[in-house]
Amino acid sequence: MTIELGNVDSKTKVTSGKYLPSAALLFLASVLGLYFELVLVRYLSTEIRVFAYLKNLPLIASFFGLGLGMITTHGRGKRRYFAPVCAALFLAIVLAPYIGLTHLPVPGSEYEMLGSLPQVPHGLWGVLLLPLMVFFFFGVVSGILNLIFVFFAVLGRFIGEQLELFPPLRGYGINLAGSLAGIAIITAFSFLGLPPTVWVVFGFLLALPFFYRDKWVLTVFGVIVVTMAFTQPWTLGPSGGSASEPAPDAMTVWSPYYRIDLAKLAPPEGWSKPRGFFIAVNHDYYQKMLDLSSEFMTRYPNQEPNRSALPSYDFPYQLVARPERVLVVGAGTGNDVAAALRHGASNVDAVEIDPYLVALGRKYHPEQPYASDKVTVVVNDARAFFKTAKHRYDLIVFGYLDSHTLLSSLSTLRLDDYVYTRESFREARNLLQPQGTLVLGFDSGRASFITDRLFVTLAAAFDTPPRAFYTGFDSAGVVFVEGVGANASPSTSYPEVRGEIEGRRAAAIIATDSWPFLYLRKHTIPIAIPGVLILFLYFSIAQLRKQMTFRELAKPDRLHFFFLGAGFMLLETKGVTELSLLFGSTWVVNSVVVAAFLLMGFLANSYIAFRPVSVRVAYASLFALLVGGMFLRYTLLGSLPLGERMLAGALLVGIPVFFSGLIFSQSFRSVPDAAQSLGVNLLGAVVGGILENLVMIGGTPILGILALLLYSLSAVFAGSVRHGKSVDSVRQREGVPAV
Repeated sequence: MTIELGNVDSKTKVTSGKYLPSAALLFLASVLGLYFELVLVRYLSTEIRVFAYLKNLPLIASFFGLGLGMITTHGRGKRRYFAPVCAALFLAIVLAPYIGLTHLPVPGSEYEMLGSLPQVPHGLWGVLLLPLMVFFFFGVVSGILNLIFVFFAVLGRFIGEQLELFPPLRGYGINLAGSLAGIAIITAFSFLGLPPTVWVVFGFLLALPFFYRDKWVLTVFGVIVVTMAFTQPWTLGPSGGSASEPAPDAMTVWSPYYRIDLAKLAPPEGWSKPRGFFIAVNHDYYQKMLDLSSEFMTRYPNQEPNRSALPSYDFPYQLVARPERVLVVGAGTGNDVAAALRHGASNVDAVEIDPYLVALGRKYHPEQPYASDKVTVVVNDARAFFKTAKHRYDLIVFGYLDSHTLLSSLSTLRLDDYVYTRESFREARNLLQPQGTLVLGFDSGRASFITDRLFVTLAAAFDTPPRAFYTGFDSAGVVFVEGVGANASPSTSYPEVRGEIEGRRAAAIIATDSWPFLYLRKHTIPIAIPGVLILFLYFSIAQLRKQMTFRELAKPDRLHFFFLGAGFMLLETKGVTELSLLFGSTWVVNSVVVAAFLLMGFLANSYIAFRPVSVRVAYASLFALLVGGMFLRYTLLGSLPLGERMLAGALLVGIPVFFSGLIFSQSFRSVPDAAQSLGVNLLGAVVGGILENLVMIGGTPILGILALLLYSLSAVFAGSVRHGKSVDSVRQREGVPAV
């Protein structure tokens, strides 16, 4: 059998003896599509920081490319651009720190991105440079998105070419199975802490069956791998060894969430251990791991940064002397835990979402707080812990939790947004002893909308305004105090700023589980998002129009698949958001949710293959579930035991996906152009991804409303789906055995 990967048409020959290799190629192409989608979303957000906060834009670009690639299956095979596009895309990411792309100047002030962002100079130079910086931002970001678009258009073409060789449902089933495998691979790599060089090399190896005759593509693969080998750190993780081993001067590990860089602070003269470490995540300063022990501070009282940090970590214990039981949320590498132990805490629960930060603390923290038998370490999301905690606490300390990244590529929420909502603070309040105290620190400054939002959100949760102190720790630290400790009189030089914040309180917006955007100034979409989308869509739609006119796309049968794709994208985003509230915003939850959605689609597709269903019944069931979901608060399930909570969450989120899958597969089962129909469905997902940004205006409830609207539009065109002869019947007519 010979398959021209650049062109599949009526002349393609398929013999029964070579049919299974075609299934393997479709499976492999599907693995590549989702695998590289996840790799690029994560790698981009690490090396070009703005994409950590615009994660759904690369997702939109990849969907658009995959969709266009499938649509052009019957067109002329053009792959000559793949080699330069692949080189430009991956080398831009790999070399971003060296060519000034890691920290791009971001226009607008609607969204707070804590980190090392370029500053606009004052005076005439600022006036002259500002337009250039804005132009540079939009040019770089939209350019990278267009590279992603072309890269995935080629992968989408591979999928479409192989999909056309199968009956629609069988081909779609293989496609879903490949996508599930892609998620499983990248999840395993995240669990093992493997670096991006491994991700990329593995992806290129998977792509070899499609490019093994293309010397230019193979050359590009080699250049990218060699460049990564010389520029990317290869440390696999902090596991192994003992705390007594000498700490390296610098090391890099890859957790499931971040690239973590550890840099040792040299010990002072006469001291054998490091005085601490600087920790950066994804090229931004994150925290310090410091020796604040009484032994060290007595001997070196003026040693920095230890001297400046000590009062901030000791401050909670000026409010609550010798607490019996302490909860530290956002424990990181252990500074807050060490402070609790220094001040006589008998039991400390340390909650940290990133297992690698905990592992670094276990191995390298100078005070070794995680080695104490008084400390219980819980690697989990804070909200998930609040729902399952079995103790009440004399003191709850919220560490500096800024996540520097989003919850998921499917969501505009940041990883820690749900920790700072009214509902979260109420859950924490319920964990306090009657005489308990909550202390929350944040690096937001004394006059910022984030500081004001934390203030009013705590006031709403505790029914009284918190006390607020400006510590200036890490340049802009602010500490809020609720509970009995708010009545204490700490001996501190920190100025109290509650009066200042009270004066701005009327303009502050409370963060809730429905609108949890701590870092967004107001109910709006940051200008960077529509600006980049306009530039990207101008290019990508122009490419689409070369292959399919708007009149063709607007045919009723195509609109049916288009709106199904848009609705499904919002349904998936809604599921990720809701289950993160129920089980936490961990990488495991996100991976399992996305995999479960694909599995539901696979099960629905398998069911339709054996037993067709009534589309009307499926739509009626889906609409009933969507409407019911608008009124159900998933947090109410938090009181259930874990097993029952998992079952209830899976059913409430998974069943609508199953019925959506039934509708798609029933419509898809005998379409005459499977690749084009699936491609149009992915173009609909692009629109769903764009509409998802409206959640920043209307809050998370808008996801269900938009999904219901889009599925309603798909229902309007459901009766117009064209049905053609199946691939098996065509093969039988041409003398090729059906499978």
